[in-house]
Amino acid sequence: MKPSTARPRAARISTLLASSLALATLAAPRVARADDATVTVGAVDAARFAAPPRDERWQEPARPIVVDASGYVVEAPPERERAPVRLGVGPAAITSGRGLGLGLGVSADFGTGTVGARIAAAWLRGEARGDDEARTSPLGSGVGQYTGELTLDLHKRGPIHPILGAGFGLVHVSKPGGGGNAGVGTGRLALEYQIALEDADVRLGAGITGVIAGPADREVDDLRGYALVGAALTIGF
Repeated sequence: MKPSTARPRAARISTLLASSLALATLAAPRVARADDATVTVGAVDAARFAAPPRDERWQEPARPIVVDASGYVVEAPPERERAPVRLGVGPAAITSGRGLGLGLGVSADFGTGTVGARIAAAWLRGEARGDDEARTSPLGSGVGQYTGELTLDLHKRGPIHPILGAGFGLVHVSKPGGGGNAGVGTGRLALEYQIALEDADVRLGAGITGVIAGPADREVDDLRGYALVGAALTIGF
């Protein structure tokens, strides 16, 4: 190849490379500017922008967000099931201070919030151990109690449920010479533990009820007051 022919070719190749480099240099800022994020300093007029689309399937969380002492958001434990109707059964005992009578108690609790209602019944032996004692004992030889009350759950979301209740009802006292009825007013203090089940409301509880007798038949007019203690396994539906 002659030197005169090589020089023009080398010049053309140099010119082509220089032109390609210049075009790449000019195009690069345009691409970068198209992808750059916009940073706004100062107040932003929210009315100028449309609200983002909302997914109708999204709902507010059912439980509150928990933040620990360091400020980190931690997931709250799942909320325990609270059934609107709960049925319970368990042992019970009754006393007026002269002895102790044992028996069985049943109950039905209503409500999922702080305020609820309860109906209950209990069938127990009296304090007496013989006919002679049963004639003089205020609770005779057997007792049947039927009550209704309003309840107050002092900690409805946790596993431990301190409960206060107040109500009224009817008590029937059996004696060898014949029984009688009396109206009663009740005040109850109970503590229930809810077993950790996600889809069932099962509780173990115990409580004490103070009872004051009201209007009574002549056969049980010596009944003034007594205490009833009970424990129960409660299952919700």
